[in-house]
Amino acid sequence: GPKALEKTILFVGKPMKAMLFPKAKDMQDALATVGVPAIIEPKLDGFRVQIHKTKDDVRLFTRRLEDVTKQFPDVVRAVKKYVRAQDVILDTEVVGIDSETKHFVPFQKISQRIRRKHDIARLVQSLPVIVVVFDVMAIHGEALLNLPFVERRKKLQAIITQEKSVFQLIEQCVTESEKKAEDFYRTCLSQGYEGVMVKTSQGEYVSGKRVGQGVKVKPVMEPLDLVIVAAEWGEGKRAKWLSSFTVACSDKETFKVLGKVGTGIKEKVEEGVSFSELTELLRPLIVEEKGKRVIVTPQVVVELEYEQIQVSSKYDSGYALRFPRLVRLREDKGVTEINTLADVEIFYKQQ
Repeated sequence: GPKALEKTILFVGKPMKAMLFPKAKDMQDALATVGVPAIIEPKLDGFRVQIHKTKDDVRLFTRRLEDVTKQFPDVVRAVKKYVRAQDVILDTEVVGIDSETKHFVPFQKISQRIRRKHDIARLVQSLPVIVVVFDVMAIHGEALLNLPFVERRKKLQAIITQEKSVFQLIEQCVTESEKKAEDFYRTCLSQGYEGVMVKTSQGEYVSGKRVGQGVKVKPVMEPLDLVIVAAEWGEGKRAKWLSSFTVACSDKETFKVLGKVGTGIKEKVEEGVSFSELTELLRPLIVEEKGKRVIVTPQVVVELEYEQIQVSSKYDSGYALRFPRLVRLREDKGVTEINTLADVEIFYKQQ
């Protein structure tokens, strides 16, 4: 009946929404939220991939539930080699690594592989990846969503053969001590991780929800994932590009503007997110033009950093971002996953 249909029905080959984690103020706040003993893991700057394997068939899905199997043949090969279960659904992070230094590279580089439809073999060589597994949702037809996290971890260990820098389980620190948790957090930061994920040992897997099963701890203001709703054509040498972008958060069925961003965007494609790349993404989405200003269908999601959130009567959100800077395109996120006005209000109070 209807109540049963509200629950997630799992089977291999049908992607499900990933479990999400809100940001904690600090480690003390994180432990108060999840309880002790807590399970702490490094926070990776990678690409969330849900892996579905049934016998020799492997499918890879983004957090937007898009099939990206063709773009990652190396991941498919690794799954077949290192996952011993015949039927399984895994939650993983695919992280780019520098082929020479073996250090992690920023998400923006690996995002090239997400978009690429041709010449995949060359990119596999120039942008290798490591698959880091941190959760499991089903094994051999058995849904594991209601199992405690510690039990799911044991089942993972039983089916994964680890190969360093290729396919491995996420490192964990299990502790009741705030000092040990803080020390592990500092170590992760010193090794180049974004921060840590702090999880409750007894937590279930809750699809698509930001609930108290875990939180993330990061040393900076929480970046915002926002959608571009308008832009302006540039001047001078930038006249052929859109160069100022109006960004908005979601508020129920509408969008609320938080300001404009033009910083962090590059003129050369090879240097990062460029004006030309954004222009090409937004051009087919233009629905109205008023002089230099264009209104676009809200579809392109970007991640922004900023110095501060300020109260403002200039924008309909009631807030404005001080010194916003575009960090990256979030092609792994859809408009339904951007930050909400409620998020902005929480971050405003936390700062």
